[in-house]
Amino acid sequence: LILLVPELSFMTGCSELKGSRVLKDVMREMLQSPRQHYERLTSLLRQIRGNPEASWELTSWGLVLDSDICRTQGRVLPTERINLQSISIVPGQDLNWSREVTRGVPISVIPLSHWLLVYPRHLQALVKDLVAALQSACVPMGMQLSQPSVLELKDDRIDTFIRSIQTMLGKEDKLQLVLCVISSSRDELYRAIKKLCCVHFPVPSQVINAHTVMGQPGKLKSVAQKVLLQINCKLGGELWGVDIPL
Repeated sequence: LILLVPELSFMTGCSELKGSRVLKDVMREMLQSPRQHYERLTSLLRQIRGNPEASWELTSWGLVLDSDICRTQGRVLPTERINLQSISIVPGQDLNWSREVTRGVPISVIPLSHWLLVYPRHLQALVKDLVAALQSACVPMGMQLSQPSVLELKDDRIDTFIRSIQTMLGKEDKLQLVLCVISSSRDELYRAIKKLCCVHFPVPSQVINAHTVMGQPGKLKSVAQKVLLQINCKLGGELWGVDIPL
């Protein structure tokens, strides 16, 4: 049970993190090691104890802060192995194995034989590079990726996207996936695509924001790898597992 003192509580958070720099700054503050957390907390305690106004305020409430945080002995679990189809990975101290997963074959891979690629005309060059990156990244992952059915739109209006996709879904009954490349982060367009593909014409869908890769050729490969992992899961594939029982 955690009890919050209203006078010491503040609403925090960012409703929209559209800038990558802002997101990186927030993640850097959140993803800290235990030692960094300890140093930040003890530094805060020293600042409060060394500030006469803060000390007086706490004393007036009958509160006293200790000079150190509460220490307890915790249980340290052994590192679990991450099993792919033919290899096993022991994660490092950062517990991140995303790079290794893209270099090995997942436990089960679903071939992507029939899929629809939708994008506005002005993103033609970017989409061409994206498809090439997807075809290159799928090889080490053991994933078969056929050529998509291409639907190039004259503009990126919501109505244009929805009507065009709806027409294609009405004609094609073997589609496994609808992949849409949109010009920018537009919540209305994203929600409309997801509603169409989840409610009216149930089919897995993937939406890529062109701004995440535009002007960053080196980032295209990383985005393609992550997209393929997501697509494999949406098609029913299994990326990795751990030994059972733990």
